[in-house]
Amino acid sequence: MPLRNWTIDLGEFQIVVRRFTEKGVLVDFLVALLAWDGENFVCVTRYDFSHGFPHRDVLDRRGGLLYKREFSESNYERIFTDAIHDCQKNFEEHARFFREN
Repeated sequence: MPLRNWTIDLGEFQIVVRRFTEKGVLVDFLVALLAWDGENFVCVTRYDFSHGFPHRDVLDRRGGLLYKREFSESNYERIFTDAIHDCQKNFEEHARFFREN
């Protein structure tokens, strides 16, 4: 199955995951941490492979980019797995930073 999408429910937070493989090799992904703002889920931070390289975007309350962290690691599976773990473990810290900016 080359494309898989799923959501990890954390109550007032969600992690939306998209994983795309070709011949068993990860070639594209998205891991987005969303927070409930009282009306909608809004993106707090996201890890993805858009622009042709793996990176993490940290967003502000208006949806603007505060900064982008590029990964020099070439093991996309590790970046993907670490992204999920980071969002699961640090969702409250990411949300606090988001709300302050």
